[in-house]
Amino acid sequence: MTTDYRSRLSIEISDQQARELRDLIPWGLRKQLFTVVVNDVIRLTRKFGHKFIAAVISGEAPLEDYTSMEVPSDAD
Repeated sequence: MTTDYRSRLSIEISDQQARELRDLIPWGLRKQLFTVVVNDVIRLTRKFGHKFIAAVISGEAPLEDYTSMEVPSDAD
């Protein structure tokens, strides 16, 4: 029997963050959303290296600034 292993990313989040994610993002969309975020982090880290990581961690590059998808302004 062959086991189909899939890597997973597991991080600790606060109870507040867990509640908000659960309330704001439907279960079926979470994987899709975080896959886009992970792909963008990989792409931009390859392009800009550790400068990108430092900018994100320091808050100088919020998610709105580095995602690959443009969201129309009327989506608010």
